[in-house]
Amino acid sequence: MSAQPTALPRGSEVTFDRQPTPTADLPPATPWTAHLCRTLVEVMDGSRSAQQLTRWVTLDILHRLARRSTLARRHGTATGSTRVRSVRTCHVRDGIVEASAVVVVRGQVRAIALRLEGLDGRWMLTALEIG
Repeated sequence: MSAQPTALPRGSEVTFDRQPTPTADLPPATPWTAHLCRTLVEVMDGSRSAQQLTRWVTLDILHRLARRSTLARRHGTATGSTRVRSVRTCHVRDGIVEASAVVVVRGQVRAIALRLEGLDGRWMLTALEIG
């Protein structure tokens, strides 16, 4: 006896796109952003692999970070001395946060601006600017 495929109820769709997640179902944005910023800087200075961020950043951002990490390793600038000085988050809409952070890297103060979207049950970095 073979199993028959089950028909979906009328009006329901199967989608393989990323599914939005409400803020209430996500971890608190500010501490999560602080951790992410530290990790981003460690990837950019070559002391951490960009592949560790695969689940939390879009593909284009991942490629940019990987390129920068490769250059940092090639030029021997990896230090591992990073400190997140401050993080500010703004909930733009349910499941969307825009944030800014101030980090200290090798004694230099840098600014990071990012946009996080709740997708598939986790925060996903969808925009990144570093000053």
